[in-house]
Amino acid sequence: MTRHLYFIFALLVIALLVTLGLILRKEMNPEWISHQEAFFQKERKKVIKALAGADGIERINLQSRLRYLNRPRYKIRQILLKGGTRADRCTTCHIDLKQLEKKHPEVDRFPFEQYGCTVCHGGVGRATEEQRAHSTLRIPPRPLYDYLEARGTETSDLDLFQFSASGERIDFTGSNLCLRCHLSSDPRHVARWRKLKFQPLEKVRNKLKELRKSGLELDESRCLNCHTTGFNPRTGQYLEDRVTCENCHGPGGFYADLMAGGRARDGAMLARANVLETRSDRVCLNCHKSNRHIDYAGEDVPSTLTAAYLDGKKAPEIDGSDMDDTWDIALETKVPTWQINDGPPQPGTEVYIRAVYSDTQIYFVFRWPDKTRHDRMGQWRFSNGRWQAKAEWPDALALHWQATEKVDDFGLGGCAVLCHSTGRFKKFPRMATRQEDALVDEWYWNAFVAEKAGRPGDGFLDNQVKFIPPGSSTPPFRSAPPSVSAAHGSDGSGARMPETVGGVPLFLNVKKTEEKQTGPLFQMVEGQRIPLQSSDGGEPVKKVLPLYLSGPPEGGSSADISGEASWSDGFWVLELSRALKTNDKRDVQLDPSEKDYSFGLAVWDGATGNQHQVATIIKLRFEPRAEIK
Repeated sequence: MTRHLYFIFALLVIALLVTLGLILRKEMNPEWISHQEAFFQKERKKVIKALAGADGIERINLQSRLRYLNRPRYKIRQILLKGGTRADRCTTCHIDLKQLEKKHPEVDRFPFEQYGCTVCHGGVGRATEEQRAHSTLRIPPRPLYDYLEARGTETSDLDLFQFSASGERIDFTGSNLCLRCHLSSDPRHVARWRKLKFQPLEKVRNKLKELRKSGLELDESRCLNCHTTGFNPRTGQYLEDRVTCENCHGPGGFYADLMAGGRARDGAMLARANVLETRSDRVCLNCHKSNRHIDYAGEDVPSTLTAAYLDGKKAPEIDGSDMDDTWDIALETKVPTWQINDGPPQPGTEVYIRAVYSDTQIYFVFRWPDKTRHDRMGQWRFSNGRWQAKAEWPDALALHWQATEKVDDFGLGGCAVLCHSTGRFKKFPRMATRQEDALVDEWYWNAFVAEKAGRPGDGFLDNQVKFIPPGSSTPPFRSAPPSVSAAHGSDGSGARMPETVGGVPLFLNVKKTEEKQTGPLFQMVEGQRIPLQSSDGGEPVKKVLPLYLSGPPEGGSSADISGEASWSDGFWVLELSRALKTNDKRDVQLDPSEKDYSFGLAVWDGATGNQHQVATIIKLRFEPRAEIK
């Protein structure tokens, strides 16, 4: 028995010694040394090859370099972050700094010795073994400097950080982690979020129970992606049973790492940019799309407008009135809109639409409530010895049609994917498409411009945008900032013009002076522009002058649409007409026999400034001619 104990003890001692030997061997020859050794060997071969053709000072320098490479110094290299409390040892193995600089062209702005690697790429910075160091590794879809560059030059199409280097989703952390800091640093934002009527999952389940009573078989898993946070479709698991911070800003794991790396300000900028200034259609339209509840009877189905065939009946007179008997043959469609403000969308006004068509023309009438009539684009007022400008926004209505088949997500989001998706970046400006050859036909009525020009405008949106040059007009009064596309603009040739609205020229009545104070350039007398005059700097003859004026409308393709509007008793009535088909590729070509069409709608109430209300998508179908008797 004693022999057996001695034998077992001897085996344990041997095992311990072997283990200690392996540990010592590993410590004496750590994994990181092999990476450095491979780098030094590669460099040694380069130097030996270069020596063969070198002479003079170059040869002396290469010989000195070779002496070092024959007996290099192996060491752990680390960068201290966050005031020295966090170590980043990635460059211990990734020792080839020249190669790293090639992959990081902005290294001068973001030097490794200051920012390290883990702030962007994740991973365990303190580790020196590959498996552990890369255990939480991720590579952002675009380098961090691109994201920060977007803030300065407005040239990025950045998207949310979603996936790690291995293709796994970045961890969701839950709103409680976000609120630890943001409850005190952003109390107003948190308070506004908490007031939103995001339904918790329990309310959704109760709704499903009611629907199932009517005989509908609905799968609850279809609801989880929108009504929970951190939902994983592969596992069916989710982190929180309601919509929280990470639904809009993306997984918190990325931001948490930025905070831990002392980059809180960068994280805050990117969180805003991800939602507000870049691809908000990718954020919002993941859930807020017109067919999300298509299986629910009568819920969230896109509004459908049916155009009735005239069948020889008299076409409506385009006079801004819906009293023609012709309109009685068409069913009226009520279209709800959403008010776009700083914050969550709110229910907007309802627009009532009818449509009829003949063999060659289509006619629309729009009716919507508006308490006050606004038909000016601002005024100059002379007060206290100086001119002061008051900017105003007229009432307006716009339709957007997909003129080509290459407009991403237009069938789901309509004009939302044009104006609220691309942000203020010059590469993808607002009011533009993101794909080459993608065209959107825009019919645009403006209570100021249409009245002056005698017709609405027919413009287009594409991915080519001409900006208003900085300094071309006084900044407070320019029609669009230089970083925003010249929307609604096209002349008869199809060229984008910065001072047009649907092919109707606008003139800013601003006197250019070298002094800081500006004033109007001219006044209007019986429809003519007369240079502004005042006697010896005294009181001008007129003390109220327009801020904008409209010139003669362009012809050609921008004059395809005819229309007239009237305002009475708190309602606008707008009639529009256009040929079903035109000769311009930028126009939507309507063929009643082929398919239905989708269009987006937006209305502006001048009383609220430039705030507007949108209906993401409306389906237009043509009543078949064969069914008309």
